[in-house]
Amino acid sequence: MFSVNMKTKNLREPLENLGKTLKNVRSQKKLTLEQLSRMTGVSKAMLSQIEQGKVNPTVAVVIKVSQSLGVSVSELLNVEEKRNVIRIIHADDEVYTFRSDDLCKIRTLSPLELEKDIELYRIILEPNGQLISEGHFSGTEEVLYLSKGKLEVISSNQKVIINKGDSIHYRADVSHSIKNAGSGQVEAFMIVRYRE
Repeated sequence: MFSVNMKTKNLREPLENLGKTLKNVRSQKKLTLEQLSRMTGVSKAMLSQIEQGKVNPTVAVVIKVSQSLGVSVSELLNVEEKRNVIRIIHADDEVYTFRSDDLCKIRTLSPLELEKDIELYRIILEPNGQLISEGHFSGTEEVLYLSKGKLEVISSNQKVIINKGDSIHYRADVSHSIKNAGSGQVEAFMIVRYRE
């Protein structure tokens, strides 16, 4: 996974509180580092270093931890929510890059502080590129709009092919995947919606 140092621009202050907040939330939920590690897939050592303020996690780690703890990213970062404020996510701000490798690029298009119930992503898949996911929390759904290319979507045991201009809604609380089904690049926009 592409690692981004999140201690840039306007995220510096929230990250200074991340370790303390993470430890407090984990303690309130009576979870050990080992238990949280199993829930998130993040190593116990990494979680400990985050709590001690020794490392700055990637966006992916912050999202995994917040989802596993059942809190929003804004709560975990201890960011005060501001209503009726315009937020711009600049195209050149790498903080919002979730994954970047030769076959797959995922960029978060929604603010990191957005509440835990919805996320928006731009996904680029090169030929043979794919994104495989285990089931998310119960009730999670994904809505995807394909703006370029041809895409294979699998949710549970159902498999479909969609083309440019198509949109699809599917369960994401079961194993699911998207795969470039053509010879050119795929561009898609995905909304992940969590339900409690």
